[in-house]
Parts: sequence; C-alpha cells; structure tokens
Amino acid sequence: MNSKKLLSKKFLFIILVFFMVLANDDKVYADANINPKKIGQFDTLLAWDVVVIDDIAYIGGNEEGLQILDVSDPRNPIELGHLDLGVTHSIDVINGIAYLANFFSGLQIVNVSNPLNPVKISDFYDGGHVSDVFSVGDLVYLVSIENGLEIINCSDIRHPNKIGEYNDGGSPNGVFIKGDLAYIAEYHAGLEIVNISDPFNPSEIGGCFNGVGAYSVKVIENIAYLCYSSNGLQILNVSNPILPITLGSFNNGGNVYFAFILDDLAFLSDDNDGLEIVNISDPTNPWKISGFNDGGHTRNLFIDNNIVFLTDLDDGLEILELSNLPPTQNQSFIITIIITISISGLILIISVIYRLMLKRKVAQ
Repeated sequence: MNSKKLLSKKFLFIILVFFMVLANDDKVYADANINPKKIGQFDTLLAWDVVVIDDIAYIGGNEEGLQILDVSDPRNPIELGHLDLGVTHSIDVINGIAYLANFFSGLQIVNVSNPLNPVKISDFYDGGHVSDVFSVGDLVYLVSIENGLEIINCSDIRHPNKIGEYNDGGSPNGVFIKGDLAYIAEYHAGLEIVNISDPFNPSEIGGCFNGVGAYSVKVIENIAYLCYSSNGLQILNVSNPILPITLGSFNNGGNVYFAFILDDLAFLSDDNDGLEIVNISDPTNPWKISGFNDGGHTRNLFIDNNIVFLTDLDDGLEILELSNLPPTQNQSFIITIIITISISGLILIISVIYRLMLKRKVAQ
C-alpha cells in the first residue's frame, strides 16, 4: 500500500471518529439527568427579576426596588447595596448602568458601576404601569398596559426622551428586541411582532394568538419562546415574522412567567410549580426532565455557570446548583475538537513507531 492511500485512509478514519464523538455528545446531552439542588438563599420581600453579571446579582422587587448582591459564593450571598425606587418588575444592566421597569413610575436609570453605592441618574415616565424593559445601544424599550411599546432615546442618559410608540390598545407584558423587530407578549393577543427599523414610527407586521395570558417572550435564532401565565410555554417558528408558525407547546397546568433558554433546555419559572426544566431539542414535542419546588410563587430566573438564581415572591432569591448539566454547544464542539485532535495525534505516533520498526527489520 503506498503512503498516499495510507494517509487518505487515516484521514477518513479521523473524520469518522469526529462525527461519532459529535453524535455521541448530542445523545448524552439529550439524555442527561439534571438535578437542581438548593444551596443558598437571600431573604427579600416580593422578588421579581434577577440579572447576574460577574458574580454580582441585581434583584428587582416590590418592596426593596433594587438590591445588589455579591454571589461569588452562591452558598452565602451578601448584600452590597440597594436603592429603594419602588416596585421594580424588570431589570436590564449594560456597562454599569441599570435600566429598571418600575411598575408605578416608569423607567428608572441607575449607575451601578459601584455596587456598594448605586446612584439614580434619571427617569422617564408618562403614565401607565410599566412591566418590562429591554435596552439596545442608546435606545430603551418599555412596555406598559396603557401605552403599549414605548421607545426611549437615552443617548443623553440624564435626559431620556420618547421618540416612538406602538399602541394598539392591548395589554403588553413583555418585550424582546432582535434586530429590527420587537417581539411583544400581549396578554390578550399572544405574540405581536413590530417593525422598529424606524424607531420614530414602529408598526406591527405579524403575530400569533395561542390563547390569553401571554406574559414574556424570548427569541433565539428563528425560534420564539412565549410564556403564558395560564397556557404554559409555546414554541413558534418566526423565520417569517409576518406569519409565525406554532411548532409545539409545554403545559403542565401551571402559570409560566419566564423562560431561560440554554441550548436544548428551557428553564421555566412556573409560579406554584417552581422551576421546571424542559427538553426542547425537538420543539414539536418538548418534555419535562426535572424541576425544583419548595413552595412559594416563582417569578423569574437567571443561569450562570450551572447556578440557577430564582426569584420568589415568598422566599426572595433562591440559589440552585445544577448537577450533570451538559456542556454548552460551543463547549461541546471544543471538547469534540480536542478529542479528535488527540486521536489524530495518537494515530500519527503509532504510524511513526510502526515505520521505525519496519526500517529496523529491513536493516537487519
């Protein structure tokens, strides 16, 4: 056998091993038994939202407004600072600035670069009950029952001003921005999709109604995950935003408020049912694989390094550790590459040793 044929066979073998490892990795991911275990808690009244950045947790609640915790040791969270701004339902933190959706007083903008001493910078309020906030660059998007979607220019952070609005008289609860589109969870109308390429003149281009109670929405690639406070999780294909298509749903009889999507898993905050972990690898047939519930009324969650930060109206911030959590897709790909390279290197070493042995035999 000549050396070219030998090398081509080795190459084909390496490729085969690569795909075998990759396929096996996907199987392990789908079949993983994930067991959330509570490892810590921070008692605060009526916690709604939580965001974690660099071991700092930002909590929004009904009583305390904004609370900032050090969660570098998740078993022992420590309060660093707080700012009482009233009922805070949603938080977005970008580059040391926190944008708060205050239910009764609109957008509150806070400097949190020093977590020990958060300082209010400015606010914007033109009436209504604001339930969600999403920031992109200099623009901040708010939704409220009375005013619909409001687009706020914060290029001058001390003087935010409204530049656009979309209001069809409905009751929007949540908003998610992706590119030139705003995805709105509208309580009575389900999913509404609004073109915001011209922020001065936003206009609805599509939507999908799957029942009453839409509360929040997340969009990953071309899939929308719509949470219902009465209808579970709805999964939709929004590659054509004019006509979204429902792919599947998960309804365990609870009230799902928010979802955190991690590759092929959806982590749901389900009011009385606590945390539910759902496999969404097949969006047409999602199924529950695990969960956690110790009573209370869960509202939102955030996942960071296999740690779940779960807000609860009764228990404050609950901190859970996930065992057997598979690596993310990027980590899986890197692991596959490493394994493949290692196997390739081993084959090369064996080949070199074999050739040296042949040369010795010839010399003898």
